[in-house]
Amino acid sequence: MADDESCASTMSGTARIVIEMVIFICIILTTAIGNSLVCISVIKFRHLRTNTNFILLSLAFTDLSMVIIMVLNAVTTVTRKWIFGEWGCQAIASIGLSLSFISILHLCFLSVDRYIAIQKPFRYQFIITKKRVRNILVLIWLSVAVLTNIPLADFEFRADTYGCAQGCADRELISNKPSSPYIFFLVSVFVIIPFAIIFFSNIVVFRTAFRQARQLSREERRLRESLADICDEDETQQEKSPETHSMKREIKSAQTFALVVGLFLCCYTPFYTAGTYRKIAGPGKVPSSVMLITMWIAFANSFCNPIVYALRYLPFREAFKTLTSCGRKGNYNCAYPPDSSWVRERQGTALSALSNNSVQ
Repeated sequence: MADDESCASTMSGTARIVIEMVIFICIILTTAIGNSLVCISVIKFRHLRTNTNFILLSLAFTDLSMVIIMVLNAVTTVTRKWIFGEWGCQAIASIGLSLSFISILHLCFLSVDRYIAIQKPFRYQFIITKKRVRNILVLIWLSVAVLTNIPLADFEFRADTYGCAQGCADRELISNKPSSPYIFFLVSVFVIIPFAIIFFSNIVVFRTAFRQARQLSREERRLRESLADICDEDETQQEKSPETHSMKREIKSAQTFALVVGLFLCCYTPFYTAGTYRKIAGPGKVPSSVMLITMWIAFANSFCNPIVYALRYLPFREAFKTLTSCGRKGNYNCAYPPDSSWVRERQGTALSALSNNSVQ
């Protein structure tokens, strides 16, 4: 009887490890491949080197760097112990926390970028320049790297949060250690304030975008009615298509970035909530299993963004198709197809911009 129970326990443990490994490998590979495609696309294809896409490039590099944290955490979860030393534990936990803060600031920057694009479309190119984008991205990386790694930082707590604290003795030491207010300062600066900016920016963007969409819809109806007697339907569609297409593209862009932000909030809010409560109430109040689950839900966000770009953002979708088809079936031409729908879209946008300028 005891042997049967032992065998069942062993089989259950083996099945759990197999399931965990399959989940971890899927998340890690999808994250690595998806974000690599984003980085290569922006670097390789000239038309994707826009200011907004440079922010996406930096965000993709951040998610790609998170793969290192995922791999080490997966090894720890499967083996049920940290094998890389105490210094390695604190270093990896600090890098993981820094990368998550950097991701939040990137999303905040993207939200402000979309806010300016919708609110001030004719001044956007003068406000959001490549030099300013580059300087802000450098500032994001440097500020997080410095503020999260000064001596005041609570390295022991973040090591426990990321699941690499060395056993019960370390957790007891962390539980008895006086709470450092610095971690709450970091959460306020890199989580609460950016989330507030993201929330406000996206509300304004959607209100403005849908108001413009309603105005455009009214103009379309008026145009169709005025041209109904002298033009056939095809000519009417040709008259309205550039401006209509441009507006729809802006609305879809706003929806896409809002979806990226929403997915990030859904994935990271449980982790930050559980970690903050664990800091306030002590490690015993939030089980390590809860921290593990919320942490991997947060890790899963890293592969969501490339999927969103591929499904909703035409330039990236066509770039991904070009990269993945390169070298297959004798196709060695990896240049972006010159007759793609992206080129036609850019032409339509250019016509719309000229029309808007002439009205102004």
